[in-house]
Amino acid sequence: MVFRKLFKNRGPAEDQIRHPELKSDQVDGAHDESNWLVSYADMMTLLCGFFIMMFSMASLDKTKFDQVREEVSEYFNGKYESPANPLKESLTKVINEMGLQDVAKVTADYNGVAVSFQSVLFFETLSANIQNDGLKIIGQVIAAIEESQKRENKQYKIAVEGHSDSRPVLGGNYPSNWELSAARAARVVRIFIEKNFDQKRLFALGFADTRPEAESRRPSGEWDEASLAKNRRVIIRVLDPDTKSLPIGP
Repeated sequence: MVFRKLFKNRGPAEDQIRHPELKSDQVDGAHDESNWLVSYADMMTLLCGFFIMMFSMASLDKTKFDQVREEVSEYFNGKYESPANPLKESLTKVINEMGLQDVAKVTADYNGVAVSFQSVLFFETLSANIQNDGLKIIGQVIAAIEESQKRENKQYKIAVEGHSDSRPVLGGNYPSNWELSAARAARVVRIFIEKNFDQKRLFALGFADTRPEAESRRPSGEWDEASLAKNRRVIIRVLDPDTKSLPIGP
């Protein structure tokens, strides 16, 4: 009798302990398992609002953003068209029409478009004065950039790099390759200024021989003239207006 009374008066929790195979809805029919969804949805809403607020206050790095977009597109077998492609095609057309494929090249990355010229196109040995043929080349490049600016309705940042070979400077107006490379970059920048480009968006950088494209010497120790010619170059980088730092490389 006592056992029957105790068994009769025990609660749902005791039932579940004695019979663990019983589910909660079998023990208590009034229990609703969906109640937790309300709290979960509230938490997700708060988290979503928090991340939206954080994103709105963050400064977006457009370069890294474009890189992520391309990687995601490739992962899902999609195709990503870089905003720099139209300008790259325009500048490549200029290079091809002038027959400069062997001494100039156009590349594009997340930072923008870069046009690299062997310095022999512009300058005589140990000089920062641009030759007439070089002026024509730069004029065509600037015209393509101006057309792209109008088409895109933006004002690019322009960084001009001067690079020299590794041979020491002997004579002339410049005591070392540092002064020579910087003077050449500055001379190209001055042409952009003459074409009414905003000076605040122009940069002249001299790197001397610190970023060579090829080994200057052969294994025998002799100077490699072909490599020296590659290392003597001028690079015009056309960067997005929102670029916060200057990309510098070989």
